[in-house]
Amino acid sequence: MDQNGSPVPPFAPEEYARVAAAADIVGKSPQDFVREAALKAADDPFLKALGKTRDRVPQLAEVFATQDTRAADTSTAAWPDPAPLSSRDLRELPRHGHAA
Repeated sequence: MDQNGSPVPPFAPEEYARVAAAADIVGKSPQDFVREAALKAADDPFLKALGKTRDRVPQLAEVFATQDTRAADTSTAAWPDPAPLSSRDLRELPRHGHAA
């Protein structure tokens, strides 16, 4: 059972074989190997942060959805090229060194 109470799907046969092989390498049963991996993952600060993020993403999405994005327009029309180059300018550019 996962945190929400729904059953966790079983490993596919090829996935179970990989877990069993990894458990065998470290001298543990597949069940002990998976249990220890899950307990270590639960203590991982990064994974804890991801768990908190899962709850915050919908809240942030709602905030961003209500913001006025017209003021933050980053299209190319909003940023004209201050000094466009012509083909003649490109030919006259000095050549320094060689391409890496």
